[in-house]
Amino acid sequence: MDSKFDELVRGLEQPLLEELRRSVAAELGGRRAQSSIKMEDIHAQMSDEDKLRAMQEIARVLRAEDSHA
Repeated sequence: MDSKFDELVRGLEQPLLEELRRSVAAELGGRRAQSSIKMEDIHAQMSDEDKLRAMQEIARVLRAEDSHA
């Protein structure tokens, strides 16, 4: 699985590699926050599709929290 990206990452100095890791983590965190369900989005008149999406999002968040425990 040698690609140009793999070669580039292997060639980075430790401080730059750590900065890349932080940047990627921040980007992923921001994307998750944009797509996450908010408490005010959950209500009794939700469609079945919205209820399913909310349930899946809650399960995803709980699994992520569980893996960090």
